[in-house]
Amino acid sequence: MSSTTHERATVTTEGADIVITRRFHAPARLVYEVMTTPEHVRQWWGAGYGTMTDCEIDLRVGGRWHFAQLSQGQEVSFSGEYLELDPPHRMVHTEKFDNLPDSEPSTIVTTFTEEDGVTTLHAVCTYDSPETVEQVVATGMEGGLQSSYDAIDDLLARLG
Repeated sequence: MSSTTHERATVTTEGADIVITRRFHAPARLVYEVMTTPEHVRQWWGAGYGTMTDCEIDLRVGGRWHFAQLSQGQEVSFSGEYLELDPPHRMVHTEKFDNLPDSEPSTIVTTFTEEDGVTTLHAVCTYDSPETVEQVVATGMEGGLQSSYDAIDDLLARLG
């Protein structure tokens, strides 16, 4: 059971972008580590929406990642490539929903800004069109995102 008070991420859309901002009460180096280390990702990815079945991370520029989970009897899978890494300040990667093999990957630029032990995550997710953004939002992605970020909060509290 968690005693962590969870903040909410702000999620806005603008054209082909989804912009996410969320604060974590932990240093940037720990937030970055939790988001890029398989042993930690297994504890928060898709929290409450299934069981993670695969978590591969080749954390280097040009390296690939793959996360999969079993949800309601169906495997849901995402993958991508790391384009830029500047731990613990910035990460740029692509993301593709593997269940739709013809879909275009999005590009996600994430920055981590720490002030007084609190890290603000700011992510800009750029898709191929505003219509794709509408489809992604319609999937209920924000609920899954909030649950995953809450699980990160809980993990950070245990590690802190």
